[in-house]
Amino acid sequence: MNSCNRRKELATVNKSMISRKSLALFLLAMFASIRCEANPLILSPTGTTLTTGQFRAEAAISPGNERGNYTWLAAGLSQFEASVIRIRGVAGEDANVVGAQWCFLPETFVTPAVSLGVSDIGSQTEHGPGLYFAASKRISTAMLAPLLQGFSATLGIGVGGIRGLFASFEANLPAGLFIQGEYDSRDLNGAIGWQPLPALRLKVYSIRKDTYYGAELVPVLF
Repeated sequence: MNSCNRRKELATVNKSMISRKSLALFLLAMFASIRCEANPLILSPTGTTLTTGQFRAEAAISPGNERGNYTWLAAGLSQFEASVIRIRGVAGEDANVVGAQWCFLPETFVTPAVSLGVSDIGSQTEHGPGLYFAASKRISTAMLAPLLQGFSATLGIGVGGIRGLFASFEANLPAGLFIQGEYDSRDLNGAIGWQPLPALRLKVYSIRKDTYYGAELVPVLF
């Protein structure tokens, strides 16, 4: 009887361990499959937001720091995202540009992600606060594979600090290379980069006609 009971107890323990391992593997696979995108692309808003437990960090420095630097920080909660762009020494600017965004329509196979947001809440720049709508969509690149491995585009409109139409895109190329471009309602900005690691992107930027070098930590779960 004792031997039989021990076998039953061992079987129960083994089943419990297998269930826990299966759950852990499932969660890891789920997290690995999440494609995270943050707002803004460079300076222009997008229709996507980080979700709960995701953050973004990025920095861009001019050669010799002659034109100052930019730092981006953002975190998500459900379909809301809070972000700040720290601008230092750029054309006399020294500001913390705080923004918030709500993705009220997540992206589906047919429809784009659509967000409502506010920029420069504290009126730290000469343009002041802005209110905007932005829509972003991933576009199938199957016809152009393997040359083009991914493409997403954004179109939006704003008032106040964001004056009228803005647009942006990101194209993903082979070998971890990518290209970003945007019109933020005032300036044309862009970046080219390489992603050597799953969580790291190295970038060369053109922001307001000046060159910057930097890196981005890809949005991750914490």
